[in-house]
Amino acid sequence: MGYSTVKWAPWAALAVFWFATAAPAAEEAEGLGGEAELGMVTTSGNTNTRSVNAKAKLHYLSGPWRHEGRLEGLRTSDGDTVTAERYLASGKSDYRYTPTDYVFATVRYEDDRFSGYDYQMSETVGYGHRLVNRDSVTLDLEIGAGGRHSRETGGRARDEGIVRGAARLGWDVSATARFSEELLVESGESNTYTESVAALRVKINSRFAMKLSLTVKHNSEVPAGVEHTDSMSAVTLVYDF
Repeated sequence: MGYSTVKWAPWAALAVFWFATAAPAAEEAEGLGGEAELGMVTTSGNTNTRSVNAKAKLHYLSGPWRHEGRLEGLRTSDGDTVTAERYLASGKSDYRYTPTDYVFATVRYEDDRFSGYDYQMSETVGYGHRLVNRDSVTLDLEIGAGGRHSRETGGRARDEGIVRGAARLGWDVSATARFSEELLVESGESNTYTESVAALRVKINSRFAMKLSLTVKHNSEVPAGVEHTDSMSAVTLVYDF
């Protein structure tokens, strides 16, 4: 047995023990719930800029069914010039047939004026599995397939089949702080789209929270003169309902 194996063996054993003994995650409350968040930055004087970032998410849980809808909007301007503009709408339905396994159908539409695409829309179905289901940590993995419709800026529309992979991690760091990571990959013949959203959310009270997030998006194929990767850091106020 090599030194590296001996070195990591205690940590591996500790991880296995922790996952085996931690309490299962609490069940979500049935019914309707959601959250809305808003962030805004303005400057004046030598520079006149304004940035508005708004999101809303609704979910409805009834027995084995879970439905979720999401709307997002971002607009940034420098004087009279718009430097970033993005809108997103998505919907998803899950049917959980065991405590850790489910099937899903999802549709997603994105209009990012500065990504090199006029729009990107996808519809997929697939299978999901809750790999980790503990009191403070959950991890869902998904695999699926479907179709994508897109148009490059100044180009033609394209329809193609895609494979979709996704992961969602939630970690309650403390009684008032939660870290999350959502990863999405949609891969087709003409382009592979990848999106990562990492966030730290800290409760202010039972209804309000502050959220720090980092979003990174990557298109493998873009028109000439357009960057493959975009990133955005944001601080927003969240209201739960």
